[in-house]
Amino acid sequence: MNSYRPIAAAVLLAFATQSFTALAQDVPASTSDSAQNNNTQSSSTQNSNTTPPPKAKRLDTVVVSGSLINDAQIETASPTYTITSQQIQARGFNSVAEVLQNSVFSTGAIAGGPQGSGQFAQGAQTISLYGLNPEYTLTLIDGKPITQFGQLYNGQSNFDNLSNIPISMIDHIDIIPGGGSSIYGSNAIAGVVNIVTKQHMDGAEILVRTGNYQNDGGANQRITMSFGHDYGKLNVLGSLEFDNNSPMWASQIPLIRRNPTQAPVAQVVDYGTPATNPSGAPIGILSAPDGCAALHGLFGGTTGPAPPPAGQFGTFCGSPYAYSESSTLQNASRTYSGMLKVRYDVNDHVRLYSDILAGYQVQRFNPGPSFDGVEALQYFPGNNIEDTNGNILAPLRNFSPEETGGYNNWMFSQSDLMYQADIGANGTFGDSDWDWDVYYLRSGDRTLTDTPMYMTAPVNAYWSSVLGPVLGTDPNSGYNIYNPNWSKFYSPISQQQYAGLLQYISGKTNTWVNDTRATISNSNLFPLPGGSASLAWLVEGGNQAWYAPVNPILNSGQVLGASAVPGGGQRDHYDSAFELNLPLFKQLTLDASARYDYLTVPNSSNNSVTYRIGLEYRPFDTLLLRANYATAFLSPDMASIFSGPQTFFSQNVVDYYLCQQLAHGQNCSENYAYNQITTTSLPGVDLQPVTAKSWTGGFVWAPRAGASLSVDYLHIAINNEVAQQDTNQLMIQDAQCLDGSLPAGSLLCNKIIGVNGQGGQVVRNPYTQQVTALTLYYVNISSEVTDSVTAEAKYAFDPTPVGQFTLQLDYNDMLKHEYQIYPGTTPINMLTDPLYSTEFKSVASGAATWMSPDSAWSSTAYWHRYGATPNYVAFNSGPSAPGAGSVSPWIVWNWSLNYSPPRIKGLELSLMINNLMNKRPPKDGGFYTNFPYYNGANYNPYGREFMLQADWRFGGKTGA
Repeated sequence: MNSYRPIAAAVLLAFATQSFTALAQDVPASTSDSAQNNNTQSSSTQNSNTTPPPKAKRLDTVVVSGSLINDAQIETASPTYTITSQQIQARGFNSVAEVLQNSVFSTGAIAGGPQGSGQFAQGAQTISLYGLNPEYTLTLIDGKPITQFGQLYNGQSNFDNLSNIPISMIDHIDIIPGGGSSIYGSNAIAGVVNIVTKQHMDGAEILVRTGNYQNDGGANQRITMSFGHDYGKLNVLGSLEFDNNSPMWASQIPLIRRNPTQAPVAQVVDYGTPATNPSGAPIGILSAPDGCAALHGLFGGTTGPAPPPAGQFGTFCGSPYAYSESSTLQNASRTYSGMLKVRYDVNDHVRLYSDILAGYQVQRFNPGPSFDGVEALQYFPGNNIEDTNGNILAPLRNFSPEETGGYNNWMFSQSDLMYQADIGANGTFGDSDWDWDVYYLRSGDRTLTDTPMYMTAPVNAYWSSVLGPVLGTDPNSGYNIYNPNWSKFYSPISQQQYAGLLQYISGKTNTWVNDTRATISNSNLFPLPGGSASLAWLVEGGNQAWYAPVNPILNSGQVLGASAVPGGGQRDHYDSAFELNLPLFKQLTLDASARYDYLTVPNSSNNSVTYRIGLEYRPFDTLLLRANYATAFLSPDMASIFSGPQTFFSQNVVDYYLCQQLAHGQNCSENYAYNQITTTSLPGVDLQPVTAKSWTGGFVWAPRAGASLSVDYLHIAINNEVAQQDTNQLMIQDAQCLDGSLPAGSLLCNKIIGVNGQGGQVVRNPYTQQVTALTLYYVNISSEVTDSVTAEAKYAFDPTPVGQFTLQLDYNDMLKHEYQIYPGTTPINMLTDPLYSTEFKSVASGAATWMSPDSAWSSTAYWHRYGATPNYVAFNSGPSAPGAGSVSPWIVWNWSLNYSPPRIKGLELSLMINNLMNKRPPKDGGFYTNFPYYNGANYNPYGREFMLQADWRFGGKTGA
């Protein structure tokens, strides 16, 4: 892990020795902030009508997204979309995740996150560009890599966590669509997100913000203090940020507070006997002997008898508040962040620097009903038992706040330390045009969790008190036979009893990246008719690690239904890349880059060569035509290589085969979904890198100063994808193999259902045909293609007596997104097949800004339009099912008002209102009885939010 530090020191010394050619002398204050902000439009281009600004001081490196060349005026033919810190504040965004999820490129539905009750990585946030897996997006801070999160996205793949990056320290964020591996290496397939922090400040700044939602939940506060100054040859910039967020419970949201029908508090589903009900479908519910009288006081006195599904007998004890009381949809969190940048000019040719960015975040959340209930798990398979009459029964008990002592007493906890630190030097080779930069970087993420889990012994004791002793085992069904005491089951338990069922179990993950890089560049290499040629070349080496050890208690049998296998390992990488920029003529610029990546893991290695070629052509001054072609790759992610065999419970596994056979494919997710299925996940063998090709073509038209229109077409083709098999897709294919839609003797079906029903990935009970176990693999299985068109229009009106007005519109339309699971199979249209995706086909946003003539007042109205998505019936039962369709587009407005009092220099007061119209997720009748009653992967139910902010800059010249 530390072997690269001596390398870094040696390279630093070599460069510095050659460059110490002059005595140390004072250097003027950095101008990198002005260099970075010369181009403030969102879709970057250079307008030849304007005179290029002077180049920055040679020692003042600039963070140029998408290029290796240290020149803010470089043109690479790659569209770059920028949102500045001023726009972030004016549009009301509260976090880096919010900023990026509001980008028109973020069309994919996101699994997990704060709204992902009971799902993976509920304490993390990420983005999906163009509906692609988040691991296909590379996230950088100041052009340098950050380590990935230790927990896995959807339990399957590594990804970048955005929840712990301090927003107040950001100068701007660049999004570069398409392949970027020739510049940045692995992961840059869908695009690159470069989060550029503030580079220079002379003075101090204090920012205070407070906010709350109209629903009372989710109150938030932020305090930021920043300071920067030039002390002769030494420049220092430091910043501290504290964020506090209260949880938002589902019970605080009107849309979710009350279930339209009673949700189970205690119920016993009756499947009848195999002789009288060979189908195995539920036939009714056993009613409580006392009519739920003993449970009536639970959930605030709202628990009572509730009717079963249509066509079934009996009643269960339910409450309309049984779900919302226990679920958080925004996490409680406290975040402590800091940034320190130090620059020291040794002389005119050498600068030493170091950057440190760190964030420590503590979150608390509750996943809701999936956690607060217990079933007879020790009587697995099927969570079922059998009574003395031969009836197969499935008892379920959800505990109430009166029994738990309040759900806030049993919240999940996650603490996460994220950091990025570098030490380096940059300078020039004497008075030549050659620049150099070398640094050592370390980025890490350490996550600790504390999770309340049901313990085997006390839960077994609870069920034994209800069910009594085992009277035998049915040889046909395999279920234990009992004579239950249902009066005991339909009675409340004490808070002390509930506390005895659980124990907090700790867990941890640890990831890091070490990287040593040396770059040389020359932006005045030789003259060409269109200007000076530029060249940059780099070499780098480092390693990457991911460790997810397992608490031994999980494999001891003490934790109910739990088992886990540790995963972890590290790999080394050695890379080299170059970029050549050639302004062939005044109207035509060629940019070419290439990169070689070599990665090693124990007993294996792989390498990738990627390249990019781009052209910019200006037929006349106001029109720019641009196009590029790029290749990209993704090394097999750490989880797919180093995960051990893992056994877990897959939630809500839909049995499409039994649903087709017994219910003609109707209401599959409601009546033929297994709550939990034992699943084994196995790592891949000899996995190869994912490869991709992309090309873009478009134009930028700027007919006048302050007015521009850009349109770009992007094609991405991905091959050899690595993924853990999807449970839902596996069950669909299982049904197709069993019903003859796919050839039963094919290689695919032999793998899924086995040969003669043996050895397949889907294991069924030979008597009931119910699924009892699943096996999933990491494999190079698939390919994916996306086509999209992105447009942006900006217009600054001529000043008027009442002030200056500007408009900006952004639009992205997904023309194609196809996913082929296995070679030779029919590609799935992800835009029209809701069983596989609920992503947005189109996303649009716009902003209208006004500034008063004296610049004291300004206001921004921002709107975001999400296109139509499949409704509940469509993404659960398929596009041809009765009632399948789509929900209407969703439009959200944000508004802000800023005032700078003329008498208090540097002070700005702001009022921000997010979701101004208090819009809720689109109505979807299919969610009528399905918590949380909306599609949480696409929408949020938070409603209107009010924020007040005071920002005071003082004590010198402040800047980004």
